[in-house]
Amino acid sequence: MYNREIKTPPAKIVHNGKIEFGTFSGLLPRLDIRGVRAPFAGTPLPTVITNFRIQSSLMFLFNIGSYIGTVDFYDHKIFGFADVVFWNKETGRKFAYRSFMGPRRRFIPHNMKTGFCASFNKKRYIRVSWDHQRDKFSMIFNLKGDSSRPTAQAAFVAHYSNPLTCEISTVVPAPSKRRCSATYLLNPQIHGSLTLEKTKFSEEVNQEDLDGTALLSINRAYYNFHSLSEFVVASGVIDGKNFSFQIFTTQENAVDSDNINGNILFVDGECTPLPPVTITHPFGLSKKWVIQDFENMVDLTFTPVSDIRRDVSFLVMKSQLRTIFGTFEGVIKTKNGEDIVLHNFEGVAKNQLLRL
Repeated sequence: MYNREIKTPPAKIVHNGKIEFGTFSGLLPRLDIRGVRAPFAGTPLPTVITNFRIQSSLMFLFNIGSYIGTVDFYDHKIFGFADVVFWNKETGRKFAYRSFMGPRRRFIPHNMKTGFCASFNKKRYIRVSWDHQRDKFSMIFNLKGDSSRPTAQAAFVAHYSNPLTCEISTVVPAPSKRRCSATYLLNPQIHGSLTLEKTKFSEEVNQEDLDGTALLSINRAYYNFHSLSEFVVASGVIDGKNFSFQIFTTQENAVDSDNINGNILFVDGECTPLPPVTITHPFGLSKKWVIQDFENMVDLTFTPVSDIRRDVSFLVMKSQLRTIFGTFEGVIKTKNGEDIVLHNFEGVAKNQLLRL
């Protein structure tokens, strides 16, 4: 059985220009990877240039009531985007809202103990916030509708003291040991409401006092000029157990991915680091995906149902993002050898091409 060491978090990811790699229990106080000595081919460059190549993202997956979706923030230094995409699990209808965020010093904070990400657009108010001292995590959005989309509102809260909640952090070499990718993961057990106003094409939806599951992923990494990444995420309840996972593959993969990678499984508050996984789609992105490893811990397929495409170009930066809602089939194992069997289990996949 695959077994990866989980270490005590260091005070800093980067100290005296060197990176502390590993998988760490709990949170890293600051998800800050600046200060690496000569991260690009050993060439000493001004920090203003090397820091510009650090990109950040936040993904919040929620599965509550009749809906599953993601809230995403993308920090591209001089500007940012916030996306809310969700689906009705019963009908497959999709809802997508985007907010552009103009110049700001930082869109996604370094502080993992307390902080928030927000889009303050009057028509697209979106906020994800966390405060460990107050034992509270929350997500709120208020999205103005139009002729084809309803006005949507949601408010979810969670508490770190919930015994089913777990936190874990990873710092992996990406793609060399001169650079790194740092990720913080949390599986909050959420409670809240989701409302959709009536439109010409749909009736009002008012779901209150809901319990659900979620997965938060915050990542900060040094990116190449061209970067392709894919990952699959899911969260829900199987046989009475709270279950979440994130599995990804990218051109920025670690040079020693057998010992260090960011694939994680959560089951009832216990974390299982997963081995490196290969994601393939032999018949195209719209057909069945195959997700497997060489340790017999992950053997899944993902069948797309509906997707959203986003193409963004700004100066020299170009991003192509595809967010796909679908269902998983197969088996994933915990570190104790327990089989978690998925059948028609809803989740989300993402495929992103980024050019800087």
